[in-house]
Amino acid sequence: MRVRGYASGTPCWTEVASPDPVAARAFYGGLFGWRFNDDGHFTLNGRAAAGLRQGSKAAWLISISTDDPAGTADAVVRAGGAVRLAPTSVRDLGTAGVFTDTGGASFGTWLRSRFVGAQVSFEPGAICWYELASHDLAGTNAFYKEVFGWHTVEAESNPGDPYFEFHHNNDTVGGLAPIDHRFPDDVPDHWTACFMVTDCVTACERVAELGGTVARAPQPVSAGYYARVADPTGAHFALIELAEEYTF
Repeated sequence: MRVRGYASGTPCWTEVASPDPVAARAFYGGLFGWRFNDDGHFTLNGRAAAGLRQGSKAAWLISISTDDPAGTADAVVRAGGAVRLAPTSVRDLGTAGVFTDTGGASFGTWLRSRFVGAQVSFEPGAICWYELASHDLAGTNAFYKEVFGWHTVEAESNPGDPYFEFHHNNDTVGGLAPIDHRFPDDVPDHWTACFMVTDCVTACERVAELGGTVARAPQPVSAGYYARVADPTGAHFALIELAEEYTF
């Protein structure tokens, strides 16, 4: 699905930091069919799908659209979070900031200029969901309500696996899961970028063929099938095979 813009307070972009960008391009190209353009973006059928930058620590970072980067940064601090990178211009593309919430989960913000964010979603190889895992649901809820005006709604889930959705102006903008038996011991709070695939099992096999790892094998969830994987340098992300009623 083509995307032309994002409302303020809506997740809009994700990028991977890699100590080996050449290897990252090969891995994600082999997995999702992504190409790479002059703006430093992975593309899917000619549309920006995700970003790539050099980084000493391999990790995915999600970004949330804002109309007021400085105001958002101030709200992060008031709510008990921290500024890791003050809002900074990125060439003529837009303005980016990086923050941590009260649980230590990193996220970014983005004010569009020439570049709006992901130009494609909800099709195979594209972002389809943004998900936060937290040790402190009450603290997390309070933080994102203060900063972005979000509130949480309990979602349909498997028995014993509670799950919540972040809502913003009556739109669902992301997921929230408590860190429980579904996660390894001592895992910190974190955001996860989730990408749509047509077959979760086949996609996980392809991850392994390309040198990545499968951290959580495909399992049924209310929206379809879900798996957690990592690229060869250790950047974790998720794969979702959506049930028919969730596809466009």
